Amino acid sequence: MAATDRSRSEAAKQRRQDQLQRWLGSETDQTGPGTRDGSTGTGTRRARVRFAQGAVFMAACSAGDREEVAALLRQGADINHANIDGLTALHQACIDENAEMVQFLVESGSDVNRGDNEGWTPLHAAASCGFIQITKYLIEHGARVGAVNSEGELPLDVVTEDAMERLLKGEIKKQGVDVDMARREEERVMLADANAVLAGSGVLTPHPNTKATALHVAAAKGYIEVMKVLLQCGLDLDSGDVDGWTALHAAAHWGQQEVCSLLADNMCEMAALNNVGQTPLEVADDTLVDTLEELTKKQNSVSLFRRPNGILCPIKCTTINIKYIFDLFNSFFFFFYNMIPCVLFHSVDVSTILQFYKIVKLKGNT
Repeated sequence: MAATDRSRSEAAKQRRQDQLQRWLGSETDQTGPGTRDGSTGTGTRRARVRFAQGAVFMAACSAGDREEVAALLRQGADINHANIDGLTALHQACIDENAEMVQFLVESGSDVNRGDNEGWTPLHAAASCGFIQITKYLIEHGARVGAVNSEGELPLDVVTEDAMERLLKGEIKKQGVDVDMARREEERVMLADANAVLAGSGVLTPHPNTKATALHVAAAKGYIEVMKVLLQCGLDLDSGDVDGWTALHAAAHWGQQEVCSLLADNMCEMAALNNVGQTPLEVADDTLVDTLEELTKKQNSVSLFRRPNGILCPIKCTTINIKYIFDLFNSFFFFFYNMIPCVLFHSVDVSTILQFYKIVKLKGNT
């Protein structure tokens, strides 16, 4: 790799190298300590440690060993196997500027539009590194120039080189991609999926690696209309992702004030703890600290209406219940305050009292 290419790709490679190291540790740590030296400690020799096929496949791809990669594929290895951070072998080959491995993987069926946990596709990776040859190859084989990552960024948005920018802008124009529509595509798809679930014809599945739900994603990104539909679907508002973050943690951290209000109004747990013992308030954007404190106070005042089975009554129902109780109390108070003196001091008969109460009740219903 040329010195200038190393400079262009340094940030992307470092970011993904950190991910790769965490993945390698998690794979090997699946083997118990008693098996690492090949014996049980009781004199009985145990089988040699066997690494997961996905780990072996990724290692062979990183080493550029096409014969080993081909052999593993014949044995049933998943060409789209992803590590704990969602990186596939194709992502890594793009980052490493291994054009031959990129071509081999694509021709063998690798998904050119597969996103990692942060929504980065192989095209995002190649574009951010400035690798023109690989970028052109990916586009020629179906990579979408309108793909958006978790930050709402197109491959065009992560480039640092003029030549790459010209290439991607040219492809966007050539393909007639509406950039604004592309940025809103995720929200549109999520809204359609949420409506399908509400209608009973869809299913929402957490992310296989991060365990983030649609509620987490919509909360973090401020997709208000999606949130409103999801809140009608009977979802667990306090479900945690792999780090124990709830939707409120996500909304608070990313400064989504309206989402925080929606979740609080629907009686989410304001003091939920993530895996390191942090509440949403403790991970919140500074601009939302006062808001979260006020929402907590407000929620505490109506916490009486949380159902015993953990399923929450919509805030609209809660509001109606409070109003009904208040009106009922007010009617009885007005009635007894006015009628008891009449009974005690003016000998008013019962029929008159009942007639007066009917008038009061009728007035209260208008």
